[in-house]
Amino acid sequence: MSHTLLHQVLVAGLVVPVALAETAGQRSATGAGARLDDGTWLRSDLMVYGADQAGPSPSSVQGPPLLAVEVTSDVSRGTDLGSKKDLYERFGVPSYWVVDVKGDHPELLVYELSDDGRYAEEARVIWGRSCTLTRPFAIELAPDQIFRRLPRRTDPWRMIHVHDPVEPRRAGPDLPGSEEPILFDAFGRRWPTGAEKVELWDGCPVFYGAWDERDVEIAERAYPGRVVRLDQPPGEPGTMTVLPGPSPDSRDRRRDAAEPAERADSAERAESSEAAGTAQPTAGDGEGAAAGTGSRRDAAEVSVP
Repeated sequence: MSHTLLHQVLVAGLVVPVALAETAGQRSATGAGARLDDGTWLRSDLMVYGADQAGPSPSSVQGPPLLAVEVTSDVSRGTDLGSKKDLYERFGVPSYWVVDVKGDHPELLVYELSDDGRYAEEARVIWGRSCTLTRPFAIELAPDQIFRRLPRRTDPWRMIHVHDPVEPRRAGPDLPGSEEPILFDAFGRRWPTGAEKVELWDGCPVFYGAWDERDVEIAERAYPGRVVRLDQPPGEPGTMTVLPGPSPDSRDRRRDAAEPAERADSAERAESSEAAGTAQPTAGDGEGAAAGTGSRRDAAEVSVP
């Protein structure tokens, strides 16, 4: 996964205060992926989970974590505050924090599940302010203290890419039929190497980055028969989603529906051609016909001894 240096600094700023606030039986990890069901695997910048949720590797978590933290970037901001937030909500992640980098200073957005199972914004903590939370542990969030070592921002941040070490994963079995969802075990390493982050949403691979039509063509070759969708205009930062293709039944129905129309078109073309062919000899009317008759008569007369 590739991030800007600023992104890494912001994530690192949260690691120590979160680790100090953890209670017995809680664990935290950066860049961990939570397997929420067989078709959904989400990767957070920072995650707090129960010790009993630890997966087979240090970077894997089974089930919804206690807390998911995302640091926005140009690529992920719309998703972090939109569809990905909705996914965390749907799978019952109790607390969701977003470090939003959109001005001179980052601010913290805190969402917590309410009794109706929907996220409510508990706090929006701007620079110079603070708030105290009790879930999933007691902690005071003060952006100017947490990120006090952040270098003074005088110029736009340079895109210095730092690559997180990702634990090697097996390639997994062959992909299922193009109309079926892709499950976690089949996901494997089938993603573009230029992706900033890769996730699986309801059986659909999602790639974060800046993509264009060439990337769509590459993804279509990697996932034959599936629909590859750019979720923003080509070349702009965002996500590329691989959706299931049409089922064989729907393809057959479309073909069956198209065949009568094709037969009707063929018949109509044949009738038009036949009409044109029969009309052609009479186009000259008397003149051509007379000439032809006269020629035959002359020939007949000549052949008589």
